[in-house]
Amino acid sequence: ATLKNGGGAQELIDRVKQQVGRLDIAPEELEGRNQRSALFKTMFLAFRDAGAKDWRSQVSIALSHAGAQHKLQFHHIFPKAVLKNSFTSREADDIANLCFIAGNTNRQISDKAPSHYFPPMIEKSGPAAFEMQCIPTAADLLSTERYKDFLLARRIEIARRLNEFLQSAVT
Repeated sequence: ATLKNGGGAQELIDRVKQQVGRLDIAPEELEGRNQRSALFKTMFLAFRDAGAKDWRSQVSIALSHAGAQHKLQFHHIFPKAVLKNSFTSREADDIANLCFIAGNTNRQISDKAPSHYFPPMIEKSGPAAFEMQCIPTAADLLSTERYKDFLLARRIEIARRLNEFLQSAVT
């Protein structure tokens, strides 16, 4: 009804601010969220807006890609198989462990640890491919022992990107 009565997006934004008290996201609000969260969908939009691409093909992430090779999938940066002995399935499905890549790239990575598959991907595509999705690439964060630190570092970057995206949407 808000958009029909001429109030437009600004009225909707004002209502959200009034009801929630703010229009920004703190890193801790991402903790424990998964792919079913509205923040996951917003994360996709923010990454796409920032120019995120598949790590191998360099095709922009989009929902419109067809075919098994290019169809967009979400990917566990630390695969569940890598985390299963130390972390719960819920911890593995954390929003900060998820990113968007093409199906072919996802299948190639399979259940490899990021410490193994990041270096060749970075060499091929450069660090920007990861930075566009707020993925830390520091080698010391890519071990299973540092998984929680990786999630924390990524949540900070995701929150920053989401807030930039939301601010650009309201101005």
